[in-house]
Amino acid sequence: MSAHANERALRVIAVYKFIKSAGLVILACVVFGFLHTEFLDAVARWVEHLPIQNGRNILGHFFDTLLGMTPRRFIVAGSFALAYATLFAVEGFGLWTGKRWAEYLTTIATASLIPFELYELVHHATLAKAIVLIVNIAIVIYLWYLLKRGKTARNDDNGHSNPL
Repeated sequence: MSAHANERALRVIAVYKFIKSAGLVILACVVFGFLHTEFLDAVARWVEHLPIQNGRNILGHFFDTLLGMTPRRFIVAGSFALAYATLFAVEGFGLWTGKRWAEYLTTIATASLIPFELYELVHHATLAKAIVLIVNIAIVIYLWYLLKRGKTARNDDNGHSNPL
């Protein structure tokens, strides 16, 4: 694969990481918003009027769990979301700028989450989870391939740096 194609592929992965980061920042904002009791009370009143009796469906179970959370759990969940958002943003920035360390970081971080994603898929299968798992496995394989070859997106076929 040419250096230009490698650079494009890394930029696609970087955009994927930026999108995941943005989604987690939004999630953290929503979670931290639930810390304000008026907001949580308004959600509880709204949920009471939904036709999801006895919590038998996924949405009902989600709201039962949400309404049973303590403020501390909201803080922990929001903090984890922000921590992962930061990791994804750092990965994205490093890959976008063609940094070798980002290839290592992204390979290790993405590969370390695959067992958890696989567990989730086995126990709570959805199409979205399957797609994310497949994409993440493809990212790990591709980055491993680049790292094994000892090339980055900014290296030509002889291993020399190409200025951008």
